[in-house]
Amino acid sequence: MKCPHCDYLLFNLSRPVCPECGRSFDVSRYRFEAGAVSFNCPHCDQDYYGNDAHGLPSPSSFVCVKCDKTVSLGEMRVVPIHADAMGVRIDASPWDERAHNGLRRSWWRSLTMTMFRGGEFFRKHQGTSIKESWLYAMISLYVGFIPYCLLQLLLTLVVMGVIVNRTGGTIVGAPPMMMFAAIWIGTALVGPLVLPLLGSAIVAAYVHPVVMLVADKRKTFGYTYRTVMYSLGPVSLYAVPFCGTYAAYVWTAVTLTFGIKEVHHTTGLRAAIAVLWLPVALMLTGLVVLTVILVRDVALLG
Repeated sequence: MKCPHCDYLLFNLSRPVCPECGRSFDVSRYRFEAGAVSFNCPHCDQDYYGNDAHGLPSPSSFVCVKCDKTVSLGEMRVVPIHADAMGVRIDASPWDERAHNGLRRSWWRSLTMTMFRGGEFFRKHQGTSIKESWLYAMISLYVGFIPYCLLQLLLTLVVMGVIVNRTGGTIVGAPPMMMFAAIWIGTALVGPLVLPLLGSAIVAAYVHPVVMLVADKRKTFGYTYRTVMYSLGPVSLYAVPFCGTYAAYVWTAVTLTFGIKEVHHTTGLRAAIAVLWLPVALMLTGLVVLTVILVRDVALLG
């Protein structure tokens, strides 16, 4: 039974406030196995046991049979009976349940949830640390980057092999094959470790100022930074040959839009503006420059 904000263990507390981070918690937002914990009266320590579907006492407010005082679930001390007793948050995301479900299963469930039910994921999980969001993004990038880089390396070697055959054993002006191999292998191994931190910081740097302008209940930069990292799940689509990279770009932008909408409590349109304003501006600038160049070339030819 861990704090949703800092992961501090919440058993045996006399009041529903985390001693580590000072934030309150709601016992009713957790579920317990039958007989795993007892709920003790805050006045006389009389113990009670859960009897509803979530392993909680029902009704949630009643008169104690020992001290005749009215007690409510939120006041009661949760005491583990078994060493392996757990309190799992009812509103937790799959990523919050890594210790219970395992890292691989939690990552896969979080990935599918962010890609197909992004709003629900970000409503349940907004992250409390850079480390846990970096871990999710890092795994996603490794899943996508390793197959992608190996394929690119293979294609590079094939193309260079064709050039070698056609030039009689030499590649004029081309770097050695080992350099290409080092680049792709280095990208596959080191990229997923660094890109979630640096790339997400760059994206958050241009998204968050717009969020500050358009969102009514905006939060700090740290929330935007972590949201960008959690939106990197679709980058695992890089593993799909040829078309995966394009799908990853679009799906990441959509996921980030849902994330900004839920985390900063704004509308979908405003979230989309915050996410897409710079890519759209760069695209329009490129089109303008290309148009000017074409017009100039046509004028010269004329």
